[in-house]
Amino acid sequence: MDSEARRRACVEFRARLSRDTGVNLPAAVERMLEETFAGDDGEQVSLQSNPGRFYACLGAAIGNQTVALYLPDNEKVAWWCYREAAQVHKHPAGMGKLAWCLLRGQGVTGDPAQAAVWFQKAADLGDAAAKATLGAMLLNGEAGVAKDAARGFALSREAVDQGYGLALFQVARCYLRGEGVEKDAAHGVCLLRQVINQEDATKARAETLLTICYVKGNGVEADTVQAALLCQKAVTSGDTQAIEMLRLIRTCDFCSSRCGGAG
Repeated sequence: MDSEARRRACVEFRARLSRDTGVNLPAAVERMLEETFAGDDGEQVSLQSNPGRFYACLGAAIGNQTVALYLPDNEKVAWWCYREAAQVHKHPAGMGKLAWCLLRGQGVTGDPAQAAVWFQKAADLGDAAAKATLGAMLLNGEAGVAKDAARGFALSREAVDQGYGLALFQVARCYLRGEGVEKDAAHGVCLLRQVINQEDATKARAETLLTICYVKGNGVEADTVQAALLCQKAVTSGDTQAIEMLRLIRTCDFCSSRCGGAG
């Protein structure tokens, strides 16, 4: 794209953003339209090479304040970029980001039901993160979505099969509880151990849930010593729920109903 074409693109971008949001974009931010961003796979994308992905990346950069820290209404601008990626360019990651804005009310009035619609659109196009999020909404029956455990489990499992590790925790929990799938606590425990080894954002929750498995003997032989060790790790990993749980384990309050407090 030559300099004149870039200038026209910047002018059009600024005019449409101002019309839709009332935000007047500083010229310094406009220049980001000439930049490239790294996608999830590391590939550099530009407005010319892949506009949908570009707008999704631009929205994330502005929304996360990794650029343009001086920009007021950054969440509103991020929402607009995601909407551009989703509605105009039909990009699945943009759809998923737009859905999150609607779910959380970031940059736009919250609308959980509409968020679910956009998560579904992204999931239909194969976006693993959207599948995992929509799966969680269906499993919990919240945020404007009727509970459908079978479908929620299926979407979560699809996300895991696509390599989206953050969904593995909710798949493990489904097996432990028999939600959307036949209960297989031993398999659920096995998956929880995989989650812990992933060292991702769900590690602490997995350590806490595995603690409960050891306390109750669910999918594994009851072992309060191992439970206490795991619970301590969960505390270290930052799970606030584990703090009180560790106290209960150490005072035998968890196991008293099972063994009568005899040991």
